[in-house]
Amino acid sequence: MRPEEVVNNRILFSPLNWGMGHVSRSISLIHQLINQQNEIIIACDEAQKRVYLEYFPNLTYVFHEGYPFTFNGKGNFISDMLSKSLALNRRQKVEESSMQLMIDKYNIDIVLSDHRYGFRSDIIHSIFITHQLNLPVKWYQKPIQLKHSQLLKKFNDIWVLDYQDSSLAGMLSKNNNFDNVTYIGPYSRLSLYERSLTKNNVVLIASGPDVYAQQFVDESLKREIDSDFYIVASEKISLPENINKSSSSWREQDQLIINAKKIISRSGYSTIMDLDYLQIESELIPTKGQYEQEYLKTLRG
Repeated sequence: MRPEEVVNNRILFSPLNWGMGHVSRSISLIHQLINQQNEIIIACDEAQKRVYLEYFPNLTYVFHEGYPFTFNGKGNFISDMLSKSLALNRRQKVEESSMQLMIDKYNIDIVLSDHRYGFRSDIIHSIFITHQLNLPVKWYQKPIQLKHSQLLKKFNDIWVLDYQDSSLAGMLSKNNNFDNVTYIGPYSRLSLYERSLTKNNVVLIASGPDVYAQQFVDESLKREIDSDFYIVASEKISLPENINKSSSSWREQDQLIINAKKIISRSGYSTIMDLDYLQIESELIPTKGQYEQEYLKTLRG
């Protein structure tokens, strides 16, 4: 099953709460599904809902608690995850047990999960969205990859956000292990706009978990940067008064990014997909200790 084959269904959708990248990349997919006469119910937390409302004010929203991620800001992502493993497992089990209530209440036909392992059903067709069939783990962390694969195989379909040749995500999206994979290509909310012929500013995008977004801003401001410089960041990020900051409106941030002559950003995959659409100059700086971003950076040179 491909996205364009999903027509006239009631879809229950939920994105992972690791930063806002999963929200960002789902916007154009949701837009497509709505245009195909599907009814979308979004299960998300309040921060995610505030973003979605800018694009989809008339959808139905269900409060759905995020996974209990915590980050110490030292780049120790594996240890951060392991320290919360019991809480994460509990949350996943609660999520799985609560799914049937949502499915029954909203008469759901399809469950669509953007990298939420517990957001699935044994009864209703469940689809997992990812760019990572293979996690960027070290050899001694292979049990993590094994668990990841086991969880993905519980879904009826896996939609991979990459081209068939895995040209954007490289080894992360190569299929060596699954029978139910469909490559659906990259998705970017910026594709909802025409590419701009007017290129004005350098735009720094401070994305990811807040502690790392703040570090990125602080480190970047120590450098000499073009005077026509704007920062796109959440309202939680502190900035000097003399710095041009976008409003907290994602729609207004979209216009800054569309008109940018250069993007400075972390090398997160949602940004990679945005850049694939924009085809403009970029400078990507991976988050320390986030192996995925370090790998994606090497792919782009």
